[in-house]
Amino acid sequence: MKRMLYSGVFLAAMLASVTADDDTAPMINNAIEFLARASSTSEVLTLNLTNLLILLVLKALILGFGLFSVGGAGRSADSPAVTQSDMTGGMCFLMFTSGAEEKLDCIKRTACEDPYLASDYLTAAKMWYKMHKLMKSVIPFDEKYAKVMYAVKESADFGKTGADCSAEYPW
Repeated sequence: MKRMLYSGVFLAAMLASVTADDDTAPMINNAIEFLARASSTSEVLTLNLTNLLILLVLKALILGFGLFSVGGAGRSADSPAVTQSDMTGGMCFLMFTSGAEEKLDCIKRTACEDPYLASDYLTAAKMWYKMHKLMKSVIPFDEKYAKVMYAVKESADFGKTGADCSAEYPW
């Protein structure tokens, strides 16, 4: 445990040494904030494992849907399995569901900048909601997830228009 804490502190120090402003490297800034929250002992700021599980299941649903509906490219695909938008949006989502309400803007900005990836996540979230409707006692779905779904839909639609996302949504 101590070794992992030292590794996290070292990683945070390395990331903090990188001089990046908010618009050019949001993933680095979110990673620093994510590490700061994860290493906190406060119950309010600790990450919820249920939210992490939901995020991983959504990503698996997206990958599975892409594999079976398109015919599957498998390992021969040119694009990476996890993009920068995945990482930035995922960290913002985890911080939002852990109590940082201001991270909803970060989720919106990520959805606006990569609207087709956001549409994939929205499709997976709708599938999760439908599973919740069928098996309420097994599959959790809180109202904050519905709030995120509506925000992602709105910002992805805005992003598909080709407008400037930085003017509408701050990091």
